[in-house]
Amino acid sequence: MLGALCLLTFALHGSALQGYWRWDDGLHLFNVSMYSPWSLFFDPQVTRVASGNQVAPWNLFMYQVNYALFGLNPFPFYLHHLLSLACAAGGLYLLLRHWLGRWQALTPAALLLIGAPSVHMAQQLMVGHYLDGLLFACLGLWAYVHAVQRAQWRWAVLAAGFYLLSTLCKEVYVPWVALTLLLPLPAGSPSGMARWRFALPTLAVALAYAVLRISVFSGMGGYHGIALSSWQDLPVFASKLVHWLVQGLVGSGVLGVTAVLLCLVCLVAGLAAQPERGRLAMLAGLGAVALVVVFPLVFVVHPGVDPEGHTRYLWAPWVALCVLWSLKWPASLARWHTAALLVFATAVGLQSLSQREHDRAANAMFDTHYAFARTPPPDQVLVPYELASATSTVIQMMYAHAAFKRLEPGRPHAEPALVRWEPANAAERASIRVWEEDCLCLVRLDSRPPGEQESILHSHLANSTTALPMHGPLPRMAHGYGGSIDSITIKGTQLHVKGWTPTLGPGRKMALGVSAPDIRVRLDSLVSTERPDVAQAFKRPDMLMSGFEATLGFADEKMARTASEMRCAIVLGHLPGQQHQYLVLPVKGKQGCDDALIPEATRTESDSG
Repeated sequence: MLGALCLLTFALHGSALQGYWRWDDGLHLFNVSMYSPWSLFFDPQVTRVASGNQVAPWNLFMYQVNYALFGLNPFPFYLHHLLSLACAAGGLYLLLRHWLGRWQALTPAALLLIGAPSVHMAQQLMVGHYLDGLLFACLGLWAYVHAVQRAQWRWAVLAAGFYLLSTLCKEVYVPWVALTLLLPLPAGSPSGMARWRFALPTLAVALAYAVLRISVFSGMGGYHGIALSSWQDLPVFASKLVHWLVQGLVGSGVLGVTAVLLCLVCLVAGLAAQPERGRLAMLAGLGAVALVVVFPLVFVVHPGVDPEGHTRYLWAPWVALCVLWSLKWPASLARWHTAALLVFATAVGLQSLSQREHDRAANAMFDTHYAFARTPPPDQVLVPYELASATSTVIQMMYAHAAFKRLEPGRPHAEPALVRWEPANAAERASIRVWEEDCLCLVRLDSRPPGEQESILHSHLANSTTALPMHGPLPRMAHGYGGSIDSITIKGTQLHVKGWTPTLGPGRKMALGVSAPDIRVRLDSLVSTERPDVAQAFKRPDMLMSGFEATLGFADEKMARTASEMRCAIVLGHLPGQQHQYLVLPVKGKQGCDDALIPEATRTESDSG
C-alpha cells in the first residue's frame, strides 16, 4: 500500500521534478549560506530568521540537508520533496490502520494526494515542512495508540518525540496534542486512566513548546493579525472560513456545493453507524479535530487573501476532510457511500485541475526569474514581475544571487541586470525584458504597446511606502543600517517625513515601522531632494539626489500620531553590494531597531565553499 501511494504521488505530481527555484527559495538558500544547522534549533535569533512568526526550524534545516547532499541542483530537492509528500500520505495510512482495514485506510490517503492542497504544495519546496510535519504528527499518534494498547512507556516516549518533531516543522501541528487526549481509541483498548498516563510525555512536550514559543516570540508575537479580536467577529470569520474551505478544496460551483452537502451527510451517517455508547466519544473526537484544523486559520484568514494562492493553509483541514470519508456508514446506506464518495472525488479532481492551472503561471514566472538571477542573459536587463508587491520578486532574486555567490565562491556570478533607470534611447529599451503571461516567457519591452511600456516602467521605478507592524519582536530582515530619518512632523492626518537613503535613481521602496498592527498608510507624495553632504561623504556624485521628503496619509489623527512614534524604517538597498539587502533607516534621536538586523552568520567560509 505504501508503494502504491508513492506511485500515485509521482503519477499526479511528477511534473514538479522539472521545477526550478520558486517562491521563497531565494531567501531560504541565502539563509542556508549564512547559518549552520545547529544554530537553527539552539539560537533564538536564528530560529526567528528561519520562520518569522513561529518556531519552525525544520523547514530551513531540510534545505540545509538537501544542499549538503545535492548542492544547488534543484532536481533532487524536488525528488526529496515528492517523497516527503508520499510519506505524509503513508503516515496517515499507517495511523488509520489502527481503526480500519487496508482499503478503507487507503481511501483517505489517496484522497489526500489528489486534493488541491497537494497539487499546490507539490510544486513548492518551501512548504516541505508541512509534509514532514504531517508524517511526524501521524507517527506520534500511531505510537501513542501503541503505548496505550501495550501499556509500554517506550511507545509513549516515541510518540512524544514524533510530536516534538511535528511542532518544529510547523506550528499548525501544535494543537494536535488535543487529539492525543480526545481521539477515540481503537476497539479493545484499555479504558480508565491509561490514555491519560501515556499521554504525559506528549503533554510535557506541548508545555515545553509553549515556554519556548513565549521566550522566542513573546507569546503570539510575529503574526500580522488575528481574524478574531472579539466574539462579535465570529460570524464574519465563520463565513470567510466556509468560503475558503469550499472554494479552496472543492470549488464554489454547483458540484462543489453538492460535495459540501455530501460531507455533511457523511458526518451524520458516520455518527449513526456508531453504537449509541460510542457516539459521545466520536463527537468529542470530531470536536477535537475541528479545533485542531480551525484554530491555526484564525491567523491567516483575512479579507483579500486569495484561497487558491494560499492553498497550503488548507492542508490540515484537507487532511481532516479526507479522514471523514473513512467513517463507516450504516449497512443500509453502504452502497450510497461509494456513490457519494465518487461525486466528492469528482469535485475534488476538478478543483485540483483548477488549482494546477492557477499555479502554472506563477511557477513558470519564478522558474524564469530565478534562472535570470542564476545566469543573466547577455545584453538583457529585466523588469521583475510584481507578484505580491513591488519588491517581492526582486528581493527573492537578489537573495538567490547572494546565496549562489556564497555557496559557490569559486564560480563567477554576474549581477542580475535589473532596470534602475528610465531607458535613454531605443537601444536601451530594446534590451529590457518583461514577463508575458500569455506565453509564460520573457519578451522585449518594446513589443508591448507604448502606453503599456510606460506603465510597466513607472510601476517598477515609482516610489512606494508600506507600514511594517512592529508591535512585537521585529522580523529579522535587515542586513545593516543605511540612511536616516531626520525629522517627522504631524499635520492633521498626515505625516511629513524628511531624510535620506542610500539610493541611486528612482524607485525608493520603504516600509515604515509602526507600533500598531492595524495601521494602514498611503503615500501621498515622495520626492527626491538634494543632499550634497551625503554625496560628499560617500564620494559619489550620483548620490546627490539621495534625500527625500515624504507625505504619508492615515485614516485619522490617532493613527498619524501613533505612526509618528516610529523607531525606524526598512528600505531596499541600491548601492553596489546592497542590491539584495534590506537596510534599517533609523530615526534621529531614537533608539535604533537592532532587533530587525539578521544575526551574524554561523557558517564558516569553508562550510559555504
